Amino acid sequence: MSDPIDRLATAAPGAELGVALAAVDPATLSAHELVVVAMARQRQLAHEEAAQLRVFAELAARPEYQRCDAPDDLAAGHVHRAVQAAGDEVSLAMRWTPGRATGQVALAVELLQELPDTFEALEAGRIDADKARLIAERTRCLPDTDLRHRVETAVLPVAEDRTRWVLDQRMRSEVIAADPAGAEDRRRQAADRRCVGRPEPGSPGGDDGTATMTLYGPAEDVIALWVATDAAARHARCAGDDRSLDQLRFDLLTGLAWTALESGHLGCCNPICTTAAAPPPSCADADADANGNGNGGPVVLGRRRGRAATVHVAVPVGAYLGSDDLPGHLDGYGPVTAGTVRRITADATLRRLLTDPSDGRLLEYGRTSYTPPADLTAHVIARDRTCRFPTCHRPATEAEIDHKIPYAEGGTTDPANTWALHDGHHRAKTWHTFTITTDTHGTTWWTTPAGHHYPAEPEVVGPVMSTPAPVPAGVGGSYPPDPEPPPF
Repeated sequence: MSDPIDRLATAAPGAELGVALAAVDPATLSAHELVVVAMARQRQLAHEEAAQLRVFAELAARPEYQRCDAPDDLAAGHVHRAVQAAGDEVSLAMRWTPGRATGQVALAVELLQELPDTFEALEAGRIDADKARLIAERTRCLPDTDLRHRVETAVLPVAEDRTRWVLDQRMRSEVIAADPAGAEDRRRQAADRRCVGRPEPGSPGGDDGTATMTLYGPAEDVIALWVATDAAARHARCAGDDRSLDQLRFDLLTGLAWTALESGHLGCCNPICTTAAAPPPSCADADADANGNGNGGPVVLGRRRGRAATVHVAVPVGAYLGSDDLPGHLDGYGPVTAGTVRRITADATLRRLLTDPSDGRLLEYGRTSYTPPADLTAHVIARDRTCRFPTCHRPATEAEIDHKIPYAEGGTTDPANTWALHDGHHRAKTWHTFTITTDTHGTTWWTTPAGHHYPAEPEVVGPVMSTPAPVPAGVGGSYPPDPEPPPF
């Protein structure tokens, strides 16, 4: 890189960086240098957004917006909010809606007063405004500032180095861990509000004849409905149905309703459901997009890569044994309370993934519910959970099992040399000049066409404790060493 661009790579945001960026002509730069400039501009943008938030917080603190002249007879039922008054001012000045303006002013006050480390990270350009807002939103349910700060401290390194999706998952887990009793209370109260919403027009005015209907309730129940419907749709595809998977999922669910209206029975309590036709041989253990049925009985659930349809829940050892309240992880949803974990892991339709809370690694892949699939595929999918491109979070169940070192070049077919890659990122590695190098501790470094390097660290399956807990005999091994620097 040229010296000016080299300085941009490490320059702190502020006036000097703004001047340096103003002098950059993107048309004269290489791909590598353009990426450096984009990152510098993002730091500068975050810095400027923090500066604006500081202005909003200062505005809300001024006497003009602290003052309230509500009459005495309303005082008992009126709570003055300076952020609301200042927000109205900002709304007029910025031509923003009152809701947007008040939200920004409230966020400014919240970050500066209760989450100062998050504000400092935004001001320094280490995180963007979207991540700062997420940290504030996810911690509002905690009962005191000390707990918010504890969670903030735990997640800021994640916010700086990972995507918003990863931060969101970690936030949800840390909030549960910080206040497990409160999280369980919120879960119970929310479960009492479970409901199915009335159909609403699917488009403005309902002019296309479509509708939407919401389903609200415990995550494990909603995930179970998705897993079963998706598996049935995939089986239908295997039998030759030419409808898309989205169409099949919809038609299968609504078909249950039409059948119920005709028969007077919802589900499989009708005698017609007592005998189910066997699936075609080609569908019995179909791979990837295999699926189908159509012979009158209950709709058969298809298999993917030989794996029976199931719901996965990652179970920290302590939560499983009842010795702590660390959250678990419901695949397809995210963190759930320890109470949820203990309740649903006894269900035969879920597969337990036992994890070590010291580092989140997979200790045991439970196979108590269904005949286990090929060991390697099961292990890779359970271990990786998502595509191993550093910023892709597509489920490993929808990814391809790829050889890191190509099989044709001597790569072996074993856990160390296989991983889950979404087909688009499989193509990036194979055809688009992205290359990979894996160090001795399992971190794989992606090198981009522009020459930048990004790590894909071994996936954490379960939650991680700050203090390692002892692993019960018979389910663990040694802890991995700290990762080494990139091999470049």
